[in-house]
Amino acid sequence: MEAARRESDVWEALRPLCARVMSVPQEAVVPQARLVADLGADSLDITELEVASEELFGVSLRGRDKTGVSTVGDVADLIARLRAGAPDAHRPLAR
Repeated sequence: MEAARRESDVWEALRPLCARVMSVPQEAVVPQARLVADLGADSLDITELEVASEELFGVSLRGRDKTGVSTVGDVADLIARLRAGAPDAHRPLAR
């Protein structure tokens, strides 16, 4: 139950952050939305999202190969796992 609450907390904070960074309506930011293909994120947006996530959630998404995580839901899951200290939380954030 605690893990589900953490994931919900991450989602509630990540959704408006993604909307702001990518200049899209918050309603467009759904778990299955692809950062690049659906939300139009470019490399600057991805970098801004990484920095803002580090500040907001206290985890670093920077410095990774950027080919593995592509949806907003993937990002939320990664942040939740990083916050929980999961050893498998090193999936990269897609560009």
